[in-house]
Amino acid sequence: MAAKNKHDIMDDLLKGSSEDAAHGASSLARLIHRTVDTTPTKHHADNASGPDPQKTPASDSKKKSTHYLSGEIFADLDEARDKINELVHQRLKSRVSKSRIVDQALRMILKDFEEKGEKSHLIKEILKNIRRK
Repeated sequence: MAAKNKHDIMDDLLKGSSEDAAHGASSLARLIHRTVDTTPTKHHADNASGPDPQKTPASDSKKKSTHYLSGEIFADLDEARDKINELVHQRLKSRVSKSRIVDQALRMILKDFEEKGEKSHLIKEILKNIRRK
């Protein structure tokens, strides 16, 4: 019986007026965010005994993100990828990407920040760059 009273958001989006579609889109967005917000996540602090043996780098979920880099950093990233490709075995070269380099670099920087706080390299560099401007 409850199914008869359910509101079909997708039907509104596809068939309804622009006002109905806007309402349907906001309802759909709330539903998506509610679903994402209720998805359990595993935090590093939850697993203090060590790395999860079932978790491999290939199983990490990825999210697309856009960030702006200076032209110099962008060029340095390309150069770093090329140099790393020279150092690794031929069969591993296809796995070396700028995304992988950035991901690993951020892991290292954030770990240093977590361990050292205000004495971390991240804070020192941010403060140094802010003071220059």
